[in-house]
Amino acid sequence: MSPTAAEPQTFLQRFTTQGGLVAVLGDPTAPDWERASPGRTGFRRDLIGALALTLVGFVGLALTESYAGVLEDRPRWWGYAAIAVITLPLIWRRSHPIAALSVGTVAYIAGAYANGQVAALQTTLVAFFAYVYAAVAWGKSRQVVAVAVVMLGIVIGVWLLIDLTISSSYRDLVAELGSADGPFDPLTGFTLYYILVNVAFFGGAVYAGRASWRAALRRHRNQEQAQTIERQAQELARRAVVDERLRIARELHDVIAHHVSAIGIRAGAARMVLDTDPQAAQTALKTVEGSSRQAVAETRQLLGVLRDDHSGATEFLGRGINDLEELVREHAHLGLAVTLSTAVADDVDLDRLPPALGASMYRCVQESLSNVLRHSTARRVSVTLRSLGEQHSQALEIEVLDAGRPRPSGSGSGYGLVGLRERAQLHGGSCESGPRTPGPGWRVRFTFPVSAQAGPDESPRPFGAGSTVPMKCL
Repeated sequence: MSPTAAEPQTFLQRFTTQGGLVAVLGDPTAPDWERASPGRTGFRRDLIGALALTLVGFVGLALTESYAGVLEDRPRWWGYAAIAVITLPLIWRRSHPIAALSVGTVAYIAGAYANGQVAALQTTLVAFFAYVYAAVAWGKSRQVVAVAVVMLGIVIGVWLLIDLTISSSYRDLVAELGSADGPFDPLTGFTLYYILVNVAFFGGAVYAGRASWRAALRRHRNQEQAQTIERQAQELARRAVVDERLRIARELHDVIAHHVSAIGIRAGAARMVLDTDPQAAQTALKTVEGSSRQAVAETRQLLGVLRDDHSGATEFLGRGINDLEELVREHAHLGLAVTLSTAVADDVDLDRLPPALGASMYRCVQESLSNVLRHSTARRVSVTLRSLGEQHSQALEIEVLDAGRPRPSGSGSGYGLVGLRERAQLHGGSCESGPRTPGPGWRVRFTFPVSAQAGPDESPRPFGAGSTVPMKCL
């Protein structure tokens, strides 16, 4: 044990730890929280309240003197001055609660000795209660509040002890009242009653102040939670907008990249055979015309989604998994021989796939084939759709293979591959792409998890029929 740890704790340290009375008056889960000051509005209210209570005290003392008389050994103005000194510091009861309690306690005790009628007034009792309550409710440091409560308890106890033992004020009061028929001696009964009243009065003020402080802490936490929820909602909304923009950008990339690549290839072919084979050039130009119109139509549809506040990129699904055959035929017209084969278990119904999943699978194949056109010398590509996994734990896998080599000037931006991975991850799947081993060629493989459907028969079926049927489009 270090020498510092072995040193005895001082009186202040015993009551300023995070346990004990500090934990009772505060909250162990928020030891450093401080209640905010009431501000100018609260200060004005405290000023009005203190002045009103002072005025009530003046009236009460005047009424008391009317039926009980005036103390002959004290100037009459002492009582009114004592009331003012006791009640006016309530102006600072919330802005400086500990200082106000200290001044109010001294003033109350001094006023009681200066004029006994002042201490008996309900006005001064309410003021003293307000001091204790405000100190516990508005004190910024729970350690300081704990010390103030302990010190105030000691002061009240010593004061009662002096009045009950050394001073003869209570004894004279009981003698004036005369004897009674109760179970206790008159002086004992009065003493016990007076102690119980003061303990209840002081304890009630501390308890009420503690309840007010904890209520303020709960409101503070609720406000923080509300602000956190609002920030999280704003962040979720912002992320939703960003995700929606990414999905729209992905769709736009796929539409433009696919059709522009097709237009470029067919336009180049038409230029090369324009003089030697006008019929072939005309066919190529028709393909260019069709691709451009389709690109414009799909882009217009996508822009329509952007203009509609109630729509999203998920509504721009266009095509799905059942449109792969048409996609293969489109690329066949571009000079790319694509072989499409399927091996899907019977418990996976392609017609019942979610539209967004089917659209993503279609777009992945479309982007892969467009990449072959743009960046590879390959003229033959195989696309395989198969089901994986055991019953009730199915996944669909799409594999696109080519045997070409990279074009010398075929490097791209990389956004296409990033979009492929994002599409797969959006549906909980994965995307692998890279050179074939052994080469040459490139391989792209997508895996999309799907729920098992239909019966337990896992025999392969064709794309939309019942067995593995390769289809070659030339």
